[in-house]
Amino acid sequence: MLEYLFFNQQYCDEFTETLANRNISFQIEHEAVQKSLNVKVPDFTNDELWNDIDSLYDELSEKDTLLLQESFEDDANVSTAGIYIQLANNQQTIAKVDPDVMNRILSSISMEEFNQFIEVIVDSVENPDDSPICKTS
Repeated sequence: MLEYLFFNQQYCDEFTETLANRNISFQIEHEAVQKSLNVKVPDFTNDELWNDIDSLYDELSEKDTLLLQESFEDDANVSTAGIYIQLANNQQTIAKVDPDVMNRILSSISMEEFNQFIEVIVDSVENPDDSPICKTS
């Protein structure tokens, strides 16, 4: 399954119209956390068609990104970092973090270590354990 991400409906519509015109099946998922549209297309073997679709996506994605950037009121004051968190019930959420703090953390540990750390915290919140910390499992 191939996935194509859009942030603006107009470019998603243009992309999916082309898919429909070429008889390529697709599904659109609305991703609430990123407020995006994810177009899912089954893998297909026609390389020429795939290249055409990929080129169209590259073109639309560039326009999509520019429009998204323009939507920020003041790019100079926009500085954010977020941690995507997957909960046990398959719900996603974003924890907004100070970008300076995030950069300091990632300068000391790897992204993999950071993700493991976050997973332990999420699991501890979802499955509280009030036993003593020195207790062996």
